[in-house]
Formats: sequence, structure tokens, C-alpha cells
Amino acid sequence: MGDIIILLASIKYKAFKLHKVIVVFVQHIAVSDIVVSGTCILPQAVSRAADRNVFGRNFLSYILAYGPYYGFLSSKLLILALIIMKWLLIKHPLRSRNWSETRAHKLCAFIWVVSLLCQGRFFIGGADDIIFDYGIYRYNYAYSAPVWKSWLFLTYFALTTYLPNLVIFSITLLLVQHLLKARKVTTRSGGNLRWQGLLTVIVTASVYSVSYLPYAIYFAVGAHVKGTYFYRFAATCGYFNTVANFFIYSFTVTSFNTFLKECIRKLASCSGYSGGRVAASGESRTTKITRNYQETTL
Repeated sequence: MGDIIILLASIKYKAFKLHKVIVVFVQHIAVSDIVVSGTCILPQAVSRAADRNVFGRNFLSYILAYGPYYGFLSSKLLILALIIMKWLLIKHPLRSRNWSETRAHKLCAFIWVVSLLCQGRFFIGGADDIIFDYGIYRYNYAYSAPVWKSWLFLTYFALTTYLPNLVIFSITLLLVQHLLKARKVTTRSGGNLRWQGLLTVIVTASVYSVSYLPYAIYFAVGAHVKGTYFYRFAATCGYFNTVANFFIYSFTVTSFNTFLKECIRKLASCSGYSGGRVAASGESRTTKITRNYQETTL
């Protein structure tokens, strides 16, 4: 729901007063979160509530197995591109004036295609190698083929998991350093600027890094961890990043915060006071009709 509000607010109502390139990435990240929610979080909640696999083994099971991988990878690469673009905006402010929404959408489309092509790895060991993981109540790829026991598994995950996360973490530190310096200079000069665009990117990347950390730890030492508690905790933390962006933007983007407050005010007005206005208008009309009738009869 939050991601749909983000898309509606940014596309129709232009409620994100940030750099146009940053807004494009915010929109695509919202779409990737919707993919994760629809193929992972919601089906997992249904299966966990029923305490069994309610979807069976059919075409839908393949969507529920491969959809989260596609959504998580695209979200990761989009966040990576987001912080890189923000860093370039800071380093080359004059050149960034020529950056258009069309180019940003093309870059995001390229990321979606790359994320889709990366799913071709499942055909290496067989696309049917999926299982329903009762540890987290969702479909997973089993990686049981002999080819995944070799260097291919570690190489692929190093390139698509650890390397992007390392770059995200490193650039986030640089952005934090720049933010602290900028705030210090602003304070000394007596200014009161709100670095909402930079702060939004930093918080988004930081929440992603923190939410992914438990899963990275489990992936490294999971074979030595007994039970499923830490596994479930790591998976839940990963889902937190999917639902957190709406709240991040609500607190860090002033224009979006104002938009939400205005929407809430209008909803409260419609539910709390419109009935009174209708009743009042109805009463005045009844009084007018009665008066006209009395005047006619007299």
C-alpha cells in the first residue's frame, strides 16, 4: 500500500520535490518493492497463517520461487544506482542539470533487464529445483545440482550480493561524510538548510544495509547455526527494507510529508464533517420548502 501511495504521489501529484533523477529511482524502487511484496511477503503470510503450503506445485509456485529473487536483486541494483547518482549529483552539480527523466528511466530499464537476465542462473542447475522452505514458509531455489557445489555458487553470489552491498556501504559512508561537512558549514554560516535529498538517499541505503546484514551473516555461517530462529530473523529483516521506504520518505522528504498530511486532513474532513454539512444543507432546504409551501397556502 505504501509503495502504491509513493507512485501515485510522485507521478500524479508531483509530491516529491527532489531532483527529477532521484524521483525516477524512487519510483522504480517502489515497483521492485511491490514485486517482492506480491511474490514473497503476502504469500508467505498466507502460508504461515495456514501453517502449510497453500499454493501447491504449479505454475504459480515458480512465480513465487523466482519472483522474490528478481525483486530483491532489482531493488539492490536500483539502490546502488541511486546512491551513485546522488554522489555524481554532488560531485558534478553543473553537469547534472542536463540529466533528464528519460535517461534515468532508460538506466532503470537496463537494471530491470540485467536483473531478469541474472535469473537465468537457475537454468544452469535446472529450473525445477525449487522447494517449499518451511523455515520461512515460502518457495526457494534449492541449489542442489552438483554444479552449484563448485566455485560457480560463490562467484555468482560474490558478484551479485557481496560486491554491490560493499559498494553501497562505501558510498553511503562518503555521503554521510559529505552531509556532516555540509551541515557544519551551514551552521557556521547561520543557515538552516534541510538536505532532504541527500538525507533520503543516505537513510534508504543505510536501512537497506542494516536490514540485509543478518542475512549476509547467516549466508556465511548458516551451516553452523542450529535451528531456524536466526534464519527467520534474517529473512524478516530483509523484508523490513521492503516496507520501510514509505516511512523513510515520510520523514525525510518535506513535500511528501506535507502531501500525506493534506490527504489525511481531507479524509478526516470528509469522514468527520461532510455529514454535518449535508445534514445542515438538507435542513435548510427543508425549511425553505416548508416556508414556500406556507406562503403558497396563505
